[in-house]
Amino acid sequence: MGRNSPARVRSARTPIRPATRTVADHLDAAAQRDVMALERSSLGPGAVALALRSWKKHVHGPARQVSVVADGCPCCHAGYSRDVLETALRALPRGSARQLRALVQPLDETFLARTWPDPTAPLDRPWWERRS
Repeated sequence: MGRNSPARVRSARTPIRPATRTVADHLDAAAQRDVMALERSSLGPGAVALALRSWKKHVHGPARQVSVVADGCPCCHAGYSRDVLETALRALPRGSARQLRALVQPLDETFLARTWPDPTAPLDRPWWERRS
């Protein structure tokens, strides 16, 4: 009886993909564990890493798109990603929040440098939504 080569047998099998986790880079293991626990309880898997990437992309994007106000879906504007980050910063333990804040603060400073205060914005909105 003919025999298939091991390479041919392996190529016919469907590859098994390992479970992927979306975590924020540059956080130590304890902070990542705290972020994942927060995401499991309220934000959804990968929400903090996605919000951090989205905020970074928005802050470093074209100047004409730096304003966080958008029409339509509230989760489609950049302010939503900053809202998620603020929620995480307030809910995480002090040490983990400090590490996440170290990633968010330079982005906030860049955002502040590239935008102007909007005097017509309601004062009850977060600071990032009162910029244009």
